[in-house]
Amino acid sequence: MSEKFRAQNYWYERGVEYYIKMDYGSAIRCFDRSLESCKNNGYDAWYMKGNSFYQLKEYDEAIRCFNKSVTYNLLN
Repeated sequence: MSEKFRAQNYWYERGVEYYIKMDYGSAIRCFDRSLESCKNNGYDAWYMKGNSFYQLKEYDEAIRCFNKSVTYNLLN
């Protein structure tokens, strides 16, 4: 397993943990780190980042993230 994949997975999992705890700001930061670690596989991270923004009622950012997740899903 590559180091980038491990880093991406680590930060994604931390983001989900924060999301479950309703700490959406921390979740977003973790999903950003996940996306920085591996830019070519970001469907789940973009989707969860969008959910986090949605929970914060930042709907424009949520839509932008959801659009990114759809784009990644279509490309893969």
